[in-house]
Amino acid sequence: MKRFLELSNPQRRAIETINEVAADKNLHPYLVGGPVRDLLLGRSVIDIDVTLEEGSSTLARALAKRIEGRVRSFPQFLTYKVTADGYPEIDITTARKERYRVPGALPMVTAGRLADDLMRRDFSVNALALDLITEKLHDPANGERDIADRLIRVLHDRSFIDDPTRIFRAVRLATRLGFAIETHTMALLRAAIEAGAFNTVSRERVWRELFLAMDEHDAPAILATLRDEGALDLLFGRRVQPAPRATLDTLRDRIARDANLDRYVIYTGVLLRGDASPIDFDGSGFSQKRARAVVEIANELPRLHEALEQAPSDRQRFRLYRSVSPETLTVVGVERPHEQPRIDRWREFKQFTIPLRGNDLEVPRGPHIAKALERTREAVFNGEIPPDEARSYARAMAKRYLERESVSS
Repeated sequence: MKRFLELSNPQRRAIETINEVAADKNLHPYLVGGPVRDLLLGRSVIDIDVTLEEGSSTLARALAKRIEGRVRSFPQFLTYKVTADGYPEIDITTARKERYRVPGALPMVTAGRLADDLMRRDFSVNALALDLITEKLHDPANGERDIADRLIRVLHDRSFIDDPTRIFRAVRLATRLGFAIETHTMALLRAAIEAGAFNTVSRERVWRELFLAMDEHDAPAILATLRDEGALDLLFGRRVQPAPRATLDTLRDRIARDANLDRYVIYTGVLLRGDASPIDFDGSGFSQKRARAVVEIANELPRLHEALEQAPSDRQRFRLYRSVSPETLTVVGVERPHEQPRIDRWREFKQFTIPLRGNDLEVPRGPHIAKALERTREAVFNGEIPPDEARSYARAMAKRYLERESVSS
């Protein structure tokens, strides 16, 4: 196991401070869940999740005071979140046990013992606790063995029925860690999907889990598995022609290079390729603009491809590029690699400026000015005119547009 001293400084300092405060208050904290799993794997620990059987409120408030931080309370979940400059987020909870009133509902949470807290968790590899005082490992579900065998295993047979969103988490975690989903667990996962388990969960929760999948580095692999297993059918229906995995992989690389791209719009549009018109985006949180961009990727690309084939010049292509979202252009560049250099040129054009303003043209004000300046910018960028002729060219274009406006009115 990776020792605490080997952790990166913010996490190590957080654990050391938690121990100091716990000793002052005579409390007994445990590091639980994913951080313990990652320590056993020798991976970097990012989250700090701490559980106590007693005194979680005392520890949270004393810790926040010690590190000059803030504490937020979530009483329905017996949880506190401590944040401070120079520290990772620290979650401090009371050991809990939970009960599902009906399948798919959020559980009812009550205080419990450490064993209760571990055995309520989703997978054995997360049902782990490390005593921060003695560094003793608590492993009631044999999670350490499953880590060694590189398996994701649920703790009981109703796990996916009680909380179907665990289906998404199983695929995400297995892909992220390079693990396999244990055979019986996979059978339970498929049976839950077949039985319509997702019908017991709100669409908001399913969309949220889907977006978390899209946030993963290996999102294409996760999305492909979820799609193939039918986990996306509740939202999207069964797709007759699913997006090729290679397309998803290339899009991931493009998204990673441009932080301005909306990964949720791109991935959703590609997953819906062919027909997004009957899709209900309720619960997704998509604005009308983002939903239109999804539908554009899903429905409009064939027509856009055809129009680009017939475009005789960069100027005509630029008009087409201007009419669609940056996310749609990204998909175009992936599906039509020969178009990518032209798209790159368009993006250069968007940043291109000329030192010319409307007052420089000495013509009456009006919408014709903006049109003339934009046409001049295109002409200079495309080499139609030299830069030193921009002013006279823009003035002539403004007069021409003004004459057209006069005739049409």
